[in-house]
Amino acid sequence: MGAVTRSELRAGGRELSPYAVFVGVALVVGLAMRVALYRSSLSASNSDEAVLGLMVRHALHGQFTTFLWGADYGGTQEVLLTVPVFWLVGSGVNALRVVPLALNVITALLVWRVGRRTLAPRPAVVAGALYWVWPPQTVFLQLHQVGFYASNGIYSALILLAALRARERASAARVALLGLVIGLAFWQTSQIVPVAVPAVAWLVWRERRVLRHAWLAVPLAVLGALPWIVWNASHGWASLHFVSGSNSSYLFRLRTFASPVLPMALGLRQILSQAWLAPYGIAALAYVGLLVLFCVGAYRGRRRDVSLLYVVAAVFPLVMMISPVSFQTIDPRYVTALLPVLALLVAQLATTWARAWGILVLACLVTATWLHDFDRQVQTVSGGQPNAPRSIAPLISTLERLHVDRAYADYWVAYRLAFDTNERIVAVENQFDDVVDRDGDVVPLPDPKVRFRDYDLEVRRGRHAFVFFRGWEPGRPFLAKLTAHGYSRHDVQNFVVYAPPR
Repeated sequence: MGAVTRSELRAGGRELSPYAVFVGVALVVGLAMRVALYRSSLSASNSDEAVLGLMVRHALHGQFTTFLWGADYGGTQEVLLTVPVFWLVGSGVNALRVVPLALNVITALLVWRVGRRTLAPRPAVVAGALYWVWPPQTVFLQLHQVGFYASNGIYSALILLAALRARERASAARVALLGLVIGLAFWQTSQIVPVAVPAVAWLVWRERRVLRHAWLAVPLAVLGALPWIVWNASHGWASLHFVSGSNSSYLFRLRTFASPVLPMALGLRQILSQAWLAPYGIAALAYVGLLVLFCVGAYRGRRRDVSLLYVVAAVFPLVMMISPVSFQTIDPRYVTALLPVLALLVAQLATTWARAWGILVLACLVTATWLHDFDRQVQTVSGGQPNAPRSIAPLISTLERLHVDRAYADYWVAYRLAFDTNERIVAVENQFDDVVDRDGDVVPLPDPKVRFRDYDLEVRRGRHAFVFFRGWEPGRPFLAKLTAHGYSRHDVQNFVVYAPPR
């Protein structure tokens, strides 16, 4: 951590280094941010998170999958890590969020270790602390369990660290470890590819001797990615055939990465409105200033190990934007694998303790402002997709009073019902295009995009209700068929329940 300086503080005869003070303050502020975030509307759970919780429950009973339910991407490593948590304390939203929070802490430590090899001791500490409080996406996303976004951060830092260790000593063990990490990362999240590709290229460029151990690294990479390979070999390599609704060109996707995606990832622009957090002139000037500093730093560090960070940051968008699926102009979560690199690059400016404290204060202000503004927008913006409230206990009570334990529902409440009731009520999503008569009852047409087919089969063959968000019900012909078959309407919270006749 570096030699103790004259600025040490004395408390009860014990020396307290400026490093300890800095890390302690950052830790407390980061915890305070997360407590405030937990108490805000941004911490409300949704069906994306509930799906992960249900997968953990099923894994407890030996039901494992390679990818997230209904998807041909997104590994289940975070699901497996959560299994012992559920086994120890029981299932619930808070237990579900333990793993991403723990991974966030570990990633901050790994960022510090990467900084020790690429930066001076002080900036290295600042980088780890900075990642704990900034960018805002690290605070917001990793308070939730959303599958693999916490993995993006930890695998990004692990690949950087493994590449630097192989650069220091090109031993078979270190090169093999890098291969294994890349393989496991690829199974868990293909979003790590834009980090892995430039990191490996940089390593080969800086230390050609690592190629002597490729015979060991490549098989271990295959071993780490083996679940991905086995599943795809029996499913027509579906993971390589993503369906995208974007017909944008490669150059246009690169332009959108430059703005608004990267400024949103830095916390300079908001997600929903894409508005700059500061007056446009100031924010744009700050953004341009960061890009200029990036170019200057890349030139100065071109012969040092810090060049790894610049190579990854520069190549990341070039690789990421090859896939049209990566095109996303309203949410920077697809660049979470780049966030540890951004924290390290910014921390280089902390050449003095005054600068270090200034960077920490500014980062905390950006994150706090971004989260506050995002919370306000979520509460006030209308016309977006509906979402279930923090507690759906009144809806659950209504269904139980009506003696209903199976339901078709909008996706954004279906899996919440199943998770919050420990699957006493099984609900599944449907597009509600039309309903057909089945032995005197009505069932909707099958939904080809259902996340968990077993739920669909179970609901389809049982006595089921229909749950809609108020104002988002299907058309009148659909509802008329329900009424004609004796279904009764019940309003609860922001939902409309159509219950079958008893």
